[in-house]
Amino acid sequence: MAERAMAFDGASKRYRNGTLALREVSWSIPVGARTCLLGPNGSGKTTSIRLLEGALAPTTGWVALLGREVNAAGYADARRRCGIVPQQAGMYADLTAWEYLELARRLYGRGDVRETLERFGLDEHRDKRLAQLSGGFQRRVLVAAALLSEPDVLLLDEPTVGLDPVAARDIHETLRAAMAGRTTLLCTHNLAEAEALCDDVIILRDGVVLLHEPLATLRERERPRTRLVARQDPAALAERVRAHGVAAAIEDGAVVAAVDARAQAPALLRALLADGVDVYECTPLAATLEELFLEAVRR
Repeated sequence: MAERAMAFDGASKRYRNGTLALREVSWSIPVGARTCLLGPNGSGKTTSIRLLEGALAPTTGWVALLGREVNAAGYADARRRCGIVPQQAGMYADLTAWEYLELARRLYGRGDVRETLERFGLDEHRDKRLAQLSGGFQRRVLVAAALLSEPDVLLLDEPTVGLDPVAARDIHETLRAAMAGRTTLLCTHNLAEAEALCDDVIILRDGVVLLHEPLATLRERERPRTRLVARQDPAALAERVRAHGVAAAIEDGAVVAAVDARAQAPALLRALLADGVDVYECTPLAATLEELFLEAVRR
């Protein structure tokens, strides 16, 4: 079995107000995995991240990071091998970018501040106080601080929350490069972000795990769909597709047929051609992470 980078075993967390945020959750991810943690509000995502950080202790069960149980012997060393981008900036607004990264270097005991400023395009902002930086550059400083010590593991809690599309795209590019070769757990509400950056998915709801699988496996279980466009109008095309025993729906001016593009579409296209239907586009459709997520939550 691959070495586990993070693990929950029967972990529950009940807050003092009585809220049960996690209910005997068990899951693990191997070293090198890029996993997204998804779920509706109140599902237990942020609680899970805070447990891994050691900011919270489980009420029952245990949580481990790099083989070390949280807050037990050896956990501090494991924690220093982990870079964190928190949901809330929580930064010292009166520090400069240089001072903030220097603080991170001292906490982790390693890292090159000058090289990190250059690598993340922050050198010209090194002497600016964090309060003077835009939201995008503040996030870039947080990512730089998380990667300063060249960690083995990344914990990303809503890394692009509140950013405009341009700033979010810049952070995505930075994270995509940073995640290469590193175990990553990404907690996000942005399903497009999760799909672009991760290979595996854990979905939580009401403090329990609904599923934990590779995205590719989830897609394989989805019924195949193929997008068809013809010179005839969509209604006429859909009627002819259904006449051949294939379910069809009209979406965005095209017909989506319930056939596999490779195995079944060629025969359907020949039949439509024989009917005099001029199909000029045939495109296989893969289910998006949003569709997979909504189906899992509803189910």
